[in-house]
Amino acid sequence: MIRYLKHKDIDRKKWDRCIRNACFETIYPYSWYLDLVSPGWEGLVRGDYDAVFPLTWKEKFGITYLVQPVLTQQLGVFAKEKSSDLVVRSFLDNIPSKFKHIDISLNSSNEMNNKEFKILRRINYELNLNMNIDSIRSGYSKNTKRNIQKSLQNQLTIRKIDIEDYISLRQESDRKDFDTEHYQWLKNLFSGIIDKGSGELIGAFCNDKPCAALLWVSSKTRLIYLNAVSNEVGKEKRAMFLMVDEHIGKNSGKDLVIDFEGSMIPGVARFFEGFGAKPEKYTRIRKSSFPFTLRKSK
Repeated sequence: MIRYLKHKDIDRKKWDRCIRNACFETIYPYSWYLDLVSPGWEGLVRGDYDAVFPLTWKEKFGITYLVQPVLTQQLGVFAKEKSSDLVVRSFLDNIPSKFKHIDISLNSSNEMNNKEFKILRRINYELNLNMNIDSIRSGYSKNTKRNIQKSLQNQLTIRKIDIEDYISLRQESDRKDFDTEHYQWLKNLFSGIIDKGSGELIGAFCNDKPCAALLWVSSKTRLIYLNAVSNEVGKEKRAMFLMVDEHIGKNSGKDLVIDFEGSMIPGVARFFEGFGAKPEKYTRIRKSSFPFTLRKSK
């Protein structure tokens, strides 16, 4: 039986145990991470937490709807075994009717062919690290190897960077005009991840000034390329190639997967593929029960 549970009624220990033992284990559905990206989140639970489905919601103009939180690539059904279309459908059928609009991403272990939803196929990029570093690097593209060599010649220094410097670099480099609230949200999220012992902020320095930075987030089975930024100097000196290669070297031979979070942007996808990462498909789904006028407005 699948139950709908409000935030206060969820057994967080059982919830996190389910995530930890899931066939697709990742950082996004852990209770503490959901607290950071979707305060007040709710959930669907099957049996004694043998399968769970996060409900990440927002409310606007008195309408409650499900939305994929920022920096949370994949949610959906989490269980020990892969979830068939029938299993996924059983969870979707139990989403309370109060959620008038659904726009969420399932995970790559979920099958989905339900015609009641608009289905959008998405691609993630993953690199298995359970080989020695020479074997992994042999899978790099010629362009990636060339860019790493260019970066080494630029004599960049790679070391940890603090959150304030990271946010400053992002504010300097962002092409969009985000408000102060956006950067405060990022700061709170990164602080929460690092305080939990699940994040590492790495920076590339040129003449002792940061020119690129990257937040790696770790779970039981994954190292996630969660957020990265380069200014013009960092791009010119190919800093991101060096930072990713260094992290691969530090973690090679471990039973881990580097999760690049994927991209539908060809140039970004080529960057990930250049390290030998392989595409993994997942699904984004949409459905609306708004009245026509509201749906058109949204």
